[in-house]
Formats: sequence, C-alpha cells, structure tokens
Amino acid sequence: MKTFPIGGIHPSDTKEWSKDKAREVLGLPDEVKVTMIQHIGAPSTPIVQKGDKVLTGQLIGQATGFVSANIHAPISGTVTAVDAYPNGQGQRRIMVVIKREGDEWMEDIDRTPELKRECNLTSEEIITKVRNAGVVGLGGAQFPHM
Repeated sequence: MKTFPIGGIHPSDTKEWSKDKAREVLGLPDEVKVTMIQHIGAPSTPIVQKGDKVLTGQLIGQATGFVSANIHAPISGTVTAVDAYPNGQGQRRIMVVIKREGDEWMEDIDRTPELKRECNLTSEEIITKVRNAGVVGLGGAQFPHM
C-alpha cells in the first residue's frame, strides 16, 4: 500500500486479475428476480402480475414515494411470480420473477450505437425522461434523480 504525499492511503485495486483479459459478452440468464427496492427510499410498486408477458425495458415497478425510482424489465419473457424473496443481505423483499423467452425490446427504446449530439428537449422534458427511466445515482445510496 502506498500513501499520498498529503496523507491518505491508496489500497490495491487488484486490476492484475483482469487487466490483460479480453472482454466477454455473457449470455442472457434464463430467469431473473428483480427486486422492487434498488435504491434508498420507498420501494417501487410492481405493476405486473404472474402470467404477464414483458419486453426488455418495459416498466415493471412504478415509483410510489418521494424518494423512489421506476424499475424496468432487464429481459423479455413471462412473469412467473411477484413475491418476497431473500435479497443479497438475506432480507425478504418483493421481487418480480421473469422467465426469459427470446430477446424482445420495447419499441420506443433506441438501440442504435450512434451517439446523438443534439438535444432539442426542454429542461422539463429532460427531467421527465430521466425520472421515467428510473435513473439513480452511482453512490452507495443510489438516490433517484427527481
């Protein structure tokens, strides 16, 4: 471990394990459990139920509280359950379970690789798009962008 000249420490980032490795594209999972609380604040309310067909990017959890974020389906398929399951900390949380069937996306999702350099939206329209998309902060609390 080395120290900074003005104090502090710089722990090992362990990049030696991966720095010379090629990127891999992983296959889609056969099933996902999507928790309805992925951020600090109020859990999202599931808006799908068992038997529903969903597309990748489809809204499956509606933000319901002051500090809450929308949640979207990461894969397309059939909802097989909406129930409480243990999360990574062992706490039971409401999750939407989706069994993958193909790879179909919501029609309004732009999947083109080109970066759009112009934006003709108003500030209010941008804020609405960010809120609807369920964008959250990258910090540990993942504050929803309101």
